[in-house]
Amino acid sequence: MDYSSRLGAALRALSNLFGAIATLFLLFLMFGITLDAIVRALYGHSIPGLFEMSELSLVVIVFFGLGWTQMDDAHIRVTLLHKKVPPRVAQWMDALAWLAAAAVLAMLAYPASGEALESIEIREFRWGYVEVPVWWTKAIVAIGLWFGALQMLAQAGCSLCRAEPAARATPALASH
Repeated sequence: MDYSSRLGAALRALSNLFGAIATLFLLFLMFGITLDAIVRALYGHSIPGLFEMSELSLVVIVFFGLGWTQMDDAHIRVTLLHKKVPPRVAQWMDALAWLAAAAVLAMLAYPASGEALESIEIREFRWGYVEVPVWWTKAIVAIGLWFGALQMLAQAGCSLCRAEPAARATPALASH
């Protein structure tokens, strides 16, 4: 995607913000689990609430990391057929694939938004060893899905607007 346009710059800025938040939660997860293992080895019990917060951290890492991964064009793709067609056809296949991905994410985001709003209204929490609020993670799921859909829609537009089809990617690993 071209990040020199206003839309591209806005998507990059938001992706970087979401990516930074996801990274902070990843750091929390890494250090929290390490600390919990040490405490468990020394004292024979876990840190209260860490398990619950670790579960919720995974939500942030996945759904805020979705847009960041898209920004780097790092999602996994199968390109077997893509490599066998003319470049212009491959360009249209890319656009259609991004549109389909955007549609799927939007179809997931719509009900997730309703669930998030309901969860926020009732200040939903989850019982575990400690009481942990979950309403904020449901909001992050909805936000992450909508943002991912927006980015994939923009990627579809960029695929169609390229003057020249993208050059064929060289394989990362040598054939055996």
